[in-house]
Amino acid sequence: MQFAAVSRINWENVHTVLTILLTGCFTVLSPVSGHADLTNWTHFAISDSLPGTEWGTGGTPLSDFDGDGDLDISVSRREMDTVYWYQRIDDATWIQHTVSSGNIGNKLGAAPVDCDHDGWVDVVYPDVWFRNPGNLKTQPDTAWERHEYGGTGHDILSEDINGDGYLDVVTYDGKTLQWFDTSAGMRGTVISSGYDHHGGPAPKGVGDLDGDGDSDVVIPGYWFENPGKGYGTWNRHEWPHEPIINASYGTSTRSWITDLNGDGWQDIIYSDCDTGYSHVCWVQNNGHGASWTRHPLPDPPTATGNVPDTGSFHSLGVADFDQDGDPDIFAGEQEDPDIYMVKDGKLPMKPVGLKERGVIWENNGASPPVFSPVVIHTDNPGWHDAVLGDVDGDGDIDIVSKVWNKDGATYHADFWRNDIKKGPVKR
Repeated sequence: MQFAAVSRINWENVHTVLTILLTGCFTVLSPVSGHADLTNWTHFAISDSLPGTEWGTGGTPLSDFDGDGDLDISVSRREMDTVYWYQRIDDATWIQHTVSSGNIGNKLGAAPVDCDHDGWVDVVYPDVWFRNPGNLKTQPDTAWERHEYGGTGHDILSEDINGDGYLDVVTYDGKTLQWFDTSAGMRGTVISSGYDHHGGPAPKGVGDLDGDGDSDVVIPGYWFENPGKGYGTWNRHEWPHEPIINASYGTSTRSWITDLNGDGWQDIIYSDCDTGYSHVCWVQNNGHGASWTRHPLPDPPTATGNVPDTGSFHSLGVADFDQDGDPDIFAGEQEDPDIYMVKDGKLPMKPVGLKERGVIWENNGASPPVFSPVVIHTDNPGWHDAVLGDVDGDGDIDIVSKVWNKDGATYHADFWRNDIKKGPVKR
């Protein structure tokens, strides 16, 4: 068993955005005057360090795996060939348990889904899903049964595709987009294929774009119209995505579908990822998914001591973080220091010397909305496949993240507690 360490963040309000790394704590200086302090978060290490010393951390499903009423997480470690789950005891204490070992491989995405409809949330990774034994509250070290299925690739996400009230699984490996029916033994159906991307629809690139009551799916530049129950021809439509030229690993996005401007139509929010010089945009649905207007968000400000430009926004989420009644946008740059692809004319994973940032674009509530970037954290720990949820049960949205390829001392998983409405944290 492994117990987590905890670090605290002391936040103060001033008139500029500046993030400074101090010994043992982080202080963020915030410009938000007359509004909730979006920089007011407390960081806890779920695990620092994760098992192993090499790159490759998959996940991060966030769900109540043991049925005790709070949220736990799961991660995989490529080097260890093992999937773990971390039992939340309190904000500062998370206990490591093993889901399964052996033949895990280089797995990235994952999602929490009740694949067998037994009332317990399972975890789905590429190629394999693990059945929750249902007794984890009293026997947390019980092994999870391993089940193979046909989903592969960078992106794994969940959505009710056939409208039967159960979550299904959507996967994308950059070439083939598929969905798997949990009501039919994980029966797989190809939505579309023949692409050359690195990633696309995760974590929430599913939603009703045409207003006909079912869930459609997006990848970079295209959205696919659900034929009604998920079976049949998924008609392909275009939307105005702008790829990063010479991206480190090719075209790749994180995607989120929601009604961002309150006009009744589901919009597309996306961040570039797996490449340096990424950006965040929202793409306005002008009705039925037939026409779109692309709105680039301003890149986050560069603080003293940092370098300009941006890294890989491999974390994306939309939520009302400040509880003012409108959705805000979160994106986080990943730590990954890869630069080997530069010799082949590709961009580095981030500009050399850049300190990765977590950023919330605050929605001003106007029509159309204007989004202003607020940096909530700079430097290690960075962000990779962050997930959102009310982890501590206090009614607001928190963030859980992990690292794929570290640029610091350790591989880690992290919990960022939302204290925006609580006022400055006292040490």
